[in-house]
Amino acid sequence: MSTVTKRELREQRRAEREAAEAAEAARTTRRRRLGMLGGAAALAAVLVIVAAIVSSGGAAAPKVKPVESSLLADIPEHDGVLGDPKAKVTVTEFLDLQCPVCAEASKQTLPTLINDYVRTGKVKLQARTLHFIGPDSAKAARAAAAAQEQGKLWAFVEAFYAAQGTENSGYVTDGFLRDVAEAAGADPDKVVDGTSDEGMTKADAEASRLNVDSTPTFTVTKHGKTTVIGSGVLDPAALETALR
Repeated sequence: MSTVTKRELREQRRAEREAAEAAEAARTTRRRRLGMLGGAAALAAVLVIVAAIVSSGGAAAPKVKPVESSLLADIPEHDGVLGDPKAKVTVTEFLDLQCPVCAEASKQTLPTLINDYVRTGKVKLQARTLHFIGPDSAKAARAAAAAQEQGKLWAFVEAFYAAQGTENSGYVTDGFLRDVAEAAGADPDKVVDGTSDEGMTKADAEASRLNVDSTPTFTVTKHGKTTVIGSGVLDPAALETALR
């Protein structure tokens, strides 16, 4: 009689879960696009998109290059929180690792926030990783949670964005995640084996409470009150106003 190792059982369960997520994501995407576009024309557009994805068999994973950024250098990270844990103001970014606007915000919005506020100890920055876009987003979020356990969440996010592929093209493979982990200085095996949904559950609950329905969305918490600053690529000036 053949035996099944714990690793094989874990991988089998992960595959089953990802298949279920893919089916649900497809349904959600169809509903969202139908609502936006409306009518039979929308249905035809969605069917064409789905057919193209299925026939393509998934795109090849993008190449991951080492991240040579000084943005995060020498800033402490504890349990996914970047900066001084005693900072009185907290900025939270709700993100989806597949989201191209999130990647753009990391280039245009985060540098000012990190250099002027996090690095100086005025603000601490945390992430809530959502999975709006599809199954690749959920797989990426689990990997990010595993990187967070190693104190490498923000480095992982930065490396992921630098190699981000086409949404829901199937590029978030174990090999891709392993390369991103290496670029971020995290343990690739632990990142690839990440199966915890705890981070996504927490992010979903907070997003629901704050009516966050798009990524990236930024909130600021000070004096015990949380306020949504805005969504998308924020103008650093608007960010600075909210942090005063």
